[in-house]
Amino acid sequence: MKYLFSFIIILFTSSSYIFGQTLDDEIGFIYVKAEYLLQTGRNDEAVRNYNTVIARDPGYKEALIHRGIAKYALGAYKGSKNDALQSIEFHGILADNAALLGRSFAALGDQKAGISSLTVAINLDNKNPKYLLWRASVYESNDQKLNACSDYEAAMKLGDSEAEIKALNLCGIAKNKNTPAQVITSENADVDNTLDQNSNESATKFEPTNQSTYVGDSTTVNIPAAVNQVPSEISIGDDSDPVIDENIPKDDNTVNSFVVDDDLTITISGQELGLRKMKEVPSILILSDENGKVSISICVNKDGIVTKAEFNASMSTIVQKSLVSLALRKAREFEFQQGKYDLQCGIMVFEIKGS
Repeated sequence: MKYLFSFIIILFTSSSYIFGQTLDDEIGFIYVKAEYLLQTGRNDEAVRNYNTVIARDPGYKEALIHRGIAKYALGAYKGSKNDALQSIEFHGILADNAALLGRSFAALGDQKAGISSLTVAINLDNKNPKYLLWRASVYESNDQKLNACSDYEAAMKLGDSEAEIKALNLCGIAKNKNTPAQVITSENADVDNTLDQNSNESATKFEPTNQSTYVGDSTTVNIPAAVNQVPSEISIGDDSDPVIDENIPKDDNTVNSFVVDDDLTITISGQELGLRKMKEVPSILILSDENGKVSISICVNKDGIVTKAEFNASMSTIVQKSLVSLALRKAREFEFQQGKYDLQCGIMVFEIKGS
């Protein structure tokens, strides 16, 4: 009887272990699938798979932050903000969740909180040019050209091609200038250390050493204190003497417009993209009752491949998730002829006539 009882315990323990291992393997498989979908721009499908992972284990790897990135690409900015906050709750404040929080705040119209959060991301990782590029775009949209140009220049010097184009066209700063860039942190930026948060999340508090505190309407989050990494002067070019660089696309907004069918017209413009010939136009069938525009911010490399496609809410009149997802997916399927620039970024607009 004693041996039988021991055998039952061993059998139960083994079964529990095998079941747990099987469950972990299943979550891992779904997570890998979600990662692939995110990387290939199928953001709506990625969100569904991340949902499955998070329902079983909210703290699993980078599921929360990556679901937030997918939601941001789809224009679901409240959702991306909430995922960034949940990621902070489970993993602490990291550069990537602070950056997503900042971008989400900015997209929701709170530029001040957006700049604050992006500044935190830069303090935590000042070698990532994308954080500087994103903060620069918020500064630019907020008419803070000096700060925007500082960030564009700093991101350019870290090797970001988008920033290089903006630095030249907006600021007159060429890459071969030797003046060091200034990375503005919370010590030298005119930023309120408050992430103004109009949400119902419960209070989450972190207490690292050397910190500044960000207090929202219902949430307190302690952020590691900023460190001013690169103090120096910014060099904005003289508008009266524009810098010319033949390797950088001009701010040419010529529009290339073509009719797909009676219900859809597509226009492409920005940084001479409207002048660039198409090599491959994907088949597109859009059935919608809505009239309006879905605008996608795109970047195209020299080989004609679309390397970036992101929903542009400010230039769109349609925000229906299925249409946004379709436009994002189809934008990535376009192929341009070989170009002369390393990168060109502009806008692809899907003009839809409802049935």
